[in-house]
Amino acid sequence: MLDLWDCALSNPARGFRMAMLKMRMTTKLKSLRLMAIAILVLALFEVPALADTTTIKVGVNNNMDAQLMMPDGPGPYPAILLLHTSGGLQSGDLEYAQRLVTEGYVVLVPSFLDAYGIRAKTRQLTFTTYAEPIYADFVASLDWLRRNPKVNNQKLGAIGFSNGGYFSLWLAAAGQVQAGVSYYGALSGAGADRTLSRFRQVFTSTSAPVLILHGTNDSTVPVLKAIELDAILAATQAPHEFQQYAGAEHRFDRDRSDSNDAAAEDAWLRTQTFLNQLKKG
Repeated sequence: MLDLWDCALSNPARGFRMAMLKMRMTTKLKSLRLMAIAILVLALFEVPALADTTTIKVGVNNNMDAQLMMPDGPGPYPAILLLHTSGGLQSGDLEYAQRLVTEGYVVLVPSFLDAYGIRAKTRQLTFTTYAEPIYADFVASLDWLRRNPKVNNQKLGAIGFSNGGYFSLWLAAAGQVQAGVSYYGALSGAGADRTLSRFRQVFTSTSAPVLILHGTNDSTVPVLKAIELDAILAATQAPHEFQQYAGAEHRFDRDRSDSNDAAAEDAWLRTQTFLNQLKKG
């Protein structure tokens, strides 16, 4: 068989075509090798697949859309009711829920403001006119989780952000969950309850433990409200932990800055440690 040099001398056109063909074959082989290497790398450093998300209806009157995420396997798993901010259900909530699923939790994320037509500008209605109905819907949502065969019905928790933090604390205070976490909770009900009367009434020494996470530079809910709540819980001997983050703002887990990033990282680790009580027994 003639090599490319012989072909080029005897038939320049044919030699050129053969050279081009060889070049294309070499390029394809390199591409295949790179693809094989990429597949191997992905296999070695595989990122866990996102949990499947199912939209269901929850609430007393099944009036509330909710996103349900569950780990693979039969369970039973501890479950978390994840409650959003006054901005409504956002990608940050679903991303946080996905992280919880990878830690072995069933997570239910209700879109509770939409169910009542509440928007950020009318958020006070959450804590006044619609406070009791929304709370009842959350209790019904927890009942739904308890009936799910993949859920350990004795291991339920609530995590809330801002608006949702108010309700996660309320649910824990009333013993509806075994643990409650508040990220920069709207403790004064967007100004509707400046004396924190709700929490003064519902927290007792038999309340479920709560974790309160708050930034010192929070201009939406001043950290003084979190400090006041800490004093209320201490006076009633309600089990709780309180962590202040120097320089962190409201939404510190979502709005980027050095102080916020440090707070978000610590809050995630602290939350996992706190929730380990749901995995025991």
